[in-house]
Amino acid sequence: MLTIRHALRCISASVAVAVLASCAPSAPTSESGSVAQGQGAPLAQSTSGPKGTLRIAWATEPETLAPKIASGSGLNEFNWLFNSFLTYYDFAGVAHPMLAKQIPTQERGDWTINPDGTMVTTYQLREDARWHDGTPITAGDFVFAYRVYLDPDMPVRDRTPETLMSDVVARDEHTLVINWREPYVQANLLGYQQLDPLPRHLLEEKYRTNRANFTFGDEWSANYVGNGPFRIQRWEPGSGLIARANTSWFMGTPKLETIDVRFITDTNLIMANLFSGDIDMTNSPAIRGPEAALGRDQWVSAGNGYLKTWETRLRYLEFQLRDVPNWQRAMTDLRVRQALLHAIDRQALVDGVNFGLGSPANMFLAPTDPQFAQVDRSITKYPYDPNRAESLLADAGWRRIQAGRPSVNASGQTLDIDVWTTAGGNAEREVSIISDSWKAPGVNASLFLIPSARQRDNEFRVSFPATAVSARSISPENFVFTSSQVPTAEARWQGPNRGSFSDAEIDRLQNLVLTTFNRTEREQSMVALHKRLTDVVGIGPMYYDVEVILAKNKVKGPVGNYGPQQGISWNVFEWEVSE
Repeated sequence: MLTIRHALRCISASVAVAVLASCAPSAPTSESGSVAQGQGAPLAQSTSGPKGTLRIAWATEPETLAPKIASGSGLNEFNWLFNSFLTYYDFAGVAHPMLAKQIPTQERGDWTINPDGTMVTTYQLREDARWHDGTPITAGDFVFAYRVYLDPDMPVRDRTPETLMSDVVARDEHTLVINWREPYVQANLLGYQQLDPLPRHLLEEKYRTNRANFTFGDEWSANYVGNGPFRIQRWEPGSGLIARANTSWFMGTPKLETIDVRFITDTNLIMANLFSGDIDMTNSPAIRGPEAALGRDQWVSAGNGYLKTWETRLRYLEFQLRDVPNWQRAMTDLRVRQALLHAIDRQALVDGVNFGLGSPANMFLAPTDPQFAQVDRSITKYPYDPNRAESLLADAGWRRIQAGRPSVNASGQTLDIDVWTTAGGNAEREVSIISDSWKAPGVNASLFLIPSARQRDNEFRVSFPATAVSARSISPENFVFTSSQVPTAEARWQGPNRGSFSDAEIDRLQNLVLTTFNRTEREQSMVALHKRLTDVVGIGPMYYDVEVILAKNKVKGPVGNYGPQQGISWNVFEWEVSE
């Protein structure tokens, strides 16, 4: 019988996807900024109470369950289990209220845009919303959270959109008023990782008296008091956690009684557990294209379960532009960055890493985006061309003295470029393809796998000397290649712009994309933003990653995620298992 590892090697690179669900287009927006919304949020209706246990494998064990504090791939799923947000999107990109009673609109008067560009949005909160300990959720919890998220000493993963606000006020316990210093087109749709409330009654005193240790302690993990559809019952570090249904959740009792989450970092072990029946489900980022192909051919085809795939994320290269230990200063030379992109065979990455699933990419924009074609015509592209890459390197002073040998500069130094990536999954295969392709034009490339023990070490992660592979869900709000997102020591190196790329024009254009209500100006800014990013090679787009769900047939409910909103468990309250 084939082992999982051997089976992965044996699957043809031409395997097609079993089920392909494209990322939905953006929710339609009017000139006034109002958004098409559903007629109320779907509720988890159950006449007999929650029942059944879902056994699921996720690869990353979280350090904290607070969405704005948490960082790292794969943590989004945990956030949806234990937290609720003002609004959320369904898979089709339709917005629904959650903690908010309704979505503010200009027509109703709870979203006001002033002539000077300042704004006010008023959210009416649900009176029946409670923290897991039974304490009512109030507007004061959002006001407290706002203070924390703007505190430069707090390790907040992303301070957008809070930095666009001038003040957050609790008019009364269930009326939240947000004053904006400038326009923000999503001001009435604050959702996941946007002004998420914090339990003031539990945390405010610690914040006031012990700020240095505020984000440390089991109140952020094993004893976390959230407000989501599930609550922590038991946490076994290094092994897994048990989540139990929150039967008093304000949106209705979840259909599942228990979610048994296993922390399994080894992809092959995840697949072995799925095939043996020890788990019922797993999903990206724990598994990707090769596992999708394996599951389809050896598991789904036998009638044991189903496969869903879709594209919402970009795999890209980050270039180190900050002085770090062993820094390769050649990264600051535009010609070198251009050469590195010309030397990458993107289709080979799609075929070799994702077994033909996904597609090559040239920009941080999804193919399903309404503006994709317009932007695609405007950007600068770097098609696979090793000869052009070698010519650019020569222009930058890196020339080959001998055929087949690495290029050197005037001092005889070789162009040494490490490619960093996190260990596990298909990382080694991906980075090997990249480094091998760079050797063709004379780059002395090598791979470096970040060990599991250091994947949470933010200072280490942002100190790669040359290049690093990264991935992000694609959305305007998730465009992090701006100066404000550069990691700093003061923020405990939490910034997602790990290469420290900074460009004043990019900053200006991204601000327009997020703040202007004039559709024409916003669309023009979007085109100019991506053209500028590709002109200066702020990042190196490679390919659209494939998102995957593999689950037994008895698992009902998981459908995937709307691209701008991370995490497939946004509708976990609707999931169920049938026997």
